[in-house]
Amino acid sequence: MTAITPKEVVKVEFFYDPMCPFAYETSLWVKDAREHYGFEVDFRFFSLEEINREDGKKHAFERDWAYGFSLLKCAALLKASDTKSAEDFYAFIGDRIHHRGQKIHTIEDAREALAAIGGDPQIADATIGNEELTKLVMADHFFAIDKYGGFGVPTIVFNESRAIFGPVVMPAPKGSEAIELFDLAVSMAKFDSLLEIKRPQNLQQRQKVAELLDPYLKARVWRSVQNAPYSK
Repeated sequence: MTAITPKEVVKVEFFYDPMCPFAYETSLWVKDAREHYGFEVDFRFFSLEEINREDGKKHAFERDWAYGFSLLKCAALLKASDTKSAEDFYAFIGDRIHHRGQKIHTIEDAREALAAIGGDPQIADATIGNEELTKLVMADHFFAIDKYGGFGVPTIVFNESRAIFGPVVMPAPKGSEAIELFDLAVSMAKFDSLLEIKRPQNLQQRQKVAELLDPYLKARVWRSVQNAPYSK
């Protein structure tokens, strides 16, 4: 593939599940970099409940209300008419769960979140049994898997051609550091042979990450399962 430069990035596809604290932090970084470069961010859907489903368990879309999947259906309904509202919804619930440690896993919580961003609280109710919304979410989910080899979130794609998993950042860099990391991520994406880079963490670093994850752990009411390789 022909290499692209950060200035040539016009669109970033960002695959997320609202339950993932790592994806949320990465979304903050992407939006910060967007302020500098002006590219479009298309927030697309990926279900950790689906890819990590245990054998014999129901699919998330078979439940009237599922943790992340139902929130994705709310976002899909918002996005159908207003992409900014869908982004605002993700920003609100992400901050509530991952920074404030507040639970948002019931339909009542979703109604409250929708009202908070100026949306119709009844959107949450409209997701129940809505097969078209399920198809929209799953279309993004399988697109990420089939086209890009996606296995988890955050997965980001530059100009609809180059995908990377991550970068996993905690906390999200801001300002000049956000721009520098974006430049690095775009540069890394050009190497087809580059499969993975991970940074080892010493005890002090692990403790810092644990502190940052504490709100998410307090808000979580589900058991994490990781079936996919490298999942976060």
